[in-house]
Amino acid sequence: MLPGIKQFDLTGRVALVTGGSKGLGAAMAAGLASAGADLVLASRTLSEVEEVAAEIARDYGHQAIGVSADVSQPADVDAMVQTALKKFGKIDILINNAGINIRGPIDELTFDQFRKVQEINVDGLWLCSKAVVPHMKEASYGRIINMASTLGVVGLSNRTPYTASKGAVVQMTRALGLELAP
Repeated sequence: MLPGIKQFDLTGRVALVTGGSKGLGAAMAAGLASAGADLVLASRTLSEVEEVAAEIARDYGHQAIGVSADVSQPADVDAMVQTALKKFGKIDILINNAGINIRGPIDELTFDQFRKVQEINVDGLWLCSKAVVPHMKEASYGRIINMASTLGVVGLSNRTPYTASKGAVVQMTRALGLELAP
């Protein structure tokens, strides 16, 4: 981002970022705040996400809160969305960024490892999207951004759980776009 130049304006918007405690999630949250958005950052580790939220609030002067949520758990997702709505009254933007990658040859991976990747990367995306869509429809405004990967369209050895999950993310994003676009 160019210093002093606002590339887009999100003033008055509220963004919910899953996987917001580090890496891409924290960087996207900072970018959203620099464009004027208030933030709800979610992570399984409350102390980490609260620290990132406090840094963003301090650095960008916008409200930012951290919440603990395991996106693969419906009750956690519902609580996360309700916390956001209670604090800000709306959710304009959802960034489905939470994800994990368990690597290894298929004959050495367990089914539980495979399922864990699907639960977070696929089920979590679906649960979070489902939870915010009614509120976005009611507001006649909403943006859902899903983090996929090149491995969603190109295979790579020793990555079957991850590539399967990101392929699902690509297709779910297409389906949601067709279903929800005005």
